[in-house]
Amino acid sequence: MKNYLLLIAFSTIFLTFKSYGQVYEKIYSVSGSEVQNQINQNKMAGIDILTGVKAHHVIGLAGIGASQKAALETSLTNDSRVISFVLSEDGTSVIIESQAVFTKEEFQTILQPLNGTITGYAAEYSI
Repeated sequence: MKNYLLLIAFSTIFLTFKSYGQVYEKIYSVSGSEVQNQINQNKMAGIDILTGVKAHHVIGLAGIGASQKAALETSLTNDSRVISFVLSEDGTSVIIESQAVFTKEEFQTILQPLNGTITGYAAEYSI
């Protein structure tokens, strides 16, 4: 039983680091030299790799009615990774400024209980 619990703990830790590493690698590969330099400096300083890196998301949406729109606004307002956002009046698009750790997958997690779908997605990274 003890070995089983250790295996579960190790697997969870490994998958968390692997997942975070994939996010870091993707951001690094699509970013300009300024962001890459910031990431490299963070790495050498031994701090969180994405410290100081911001993301600008432009997201197309479908299936967001008035009640879902209010719930989405509340979720984005309460998310500490989101710096600011603008949700269109008709609920068909949202522009989000966030910390780089806030990804499309994180947004999908917020959107899932609202039964909305992403119809388009683009992200740019800056410092």
